[in-house]
Amino acid sequence: MTDPADLNAIYRKLAALERRIHKLENGYQELDTVVDPEGWIGEAFERVENEMTELRQGITQNSRKLDIILQHLTGTQA
Repeated sequence: MTDPADLNAIYRKLAALERRIHKLENGYQELDTVVDPEGWIGEAFERVENEMTELRQGITQNSRKLDIILQHLTGTQA
């Protein structure tokens, strides 16, 4: 029969290995979330793209307004 002290040592080692595996799984999941296009990096790129689109629209609107002002000041039509 096996010595209880040996069994306890085996259980402690098993528990330690389970904790290490759990840490590895959590770390992998965290990396997957970061690198995944649906993760926060992908979300950041999407937000930047949305902001760039809004800026382009604002520039286009301002350009149109400036054209109208110039037409009124110079009396010409573009």
